[in-house]
Amino acid sequence: MRCVVLGLALAITPAAMAQNTSGVFGPVIDAGESGWEYRASYDPDDEDVNQRIHYQRAINGAMRWRVVAQVRSTDDSDFDPDYLRGELVWQVTPDDQAYQSGFRFETRYRFDDRPGDVTVHWTNQWKHIDNWTLRFILGATQQVGNDPADGILMQTRASATTSLADGPKIGLEWFGEYGSTSDWLGLDEQEHEIGPVAVWSLNEDWSLYTGALFGATDASPDSQLRLRLSREY
Repeated sequence: MRCVVLGLALAITPAAMAQNTSGVFGPVIDAGESGWEYRASYDPDDEDVNQRIHYQRAINGAMRWRVVAQVRSTDDSDFDPDYLRGELVWQVTPDDQAYQSGFRFETRYRFDDRPGDVTVHWTNQWKHIDNWTLRFILGATQQVGNDPADGILMQTRASATTSLADGPKIGLEWFGEYGSTSDWLGLDEQEHEIGPVAVWSLNEDWSLYTGALFGATDASPDSQLRLRLSREY
């Protein structure tokens, strides 16, 4: 069954590779963990593809760094450099509790003379609530460099997931963008996307994520398809 799932995922990659490659990440860090991940997403309306790859490694049981590189579809190329980003996650709560919290600090350089940014995320996780794991993230971004936006850009992310017996982990993810502290947008101008996810464990080291997002406001993209392939060490 796992071979069939992997084969289908690879078969649809050219058509299902997303504008939004972000995830609803948790704060928990395991000492000694490391791994890489490939992500791709596809917008059926404009047929644009974003692809990224990252590598991460834990510094200890409370901190982990990650480097990210992304390419995007443009009029000039399907593999136009989009950005480079560095991240540091800090788990601030003890391991032996159901509620976990932490922060992710990141800095991003965008190509093509676009503004870069510095972002702080506050991430929260509640586990084993009727076999569900809940996550909520609040993000604040300050743009820097060429023609930055005024104010601090605000966003939220959330997810609810559960694991099926002898099956994948399934759930819902939601992403919201509200504008900035100096230009808070009306609801119809905000971007809100929600959609299902399914994550299969292919073996002890490999996992496959598939999902879709659907726009909940007029300003949001109508739909996006998302895929990830992860390898942990």
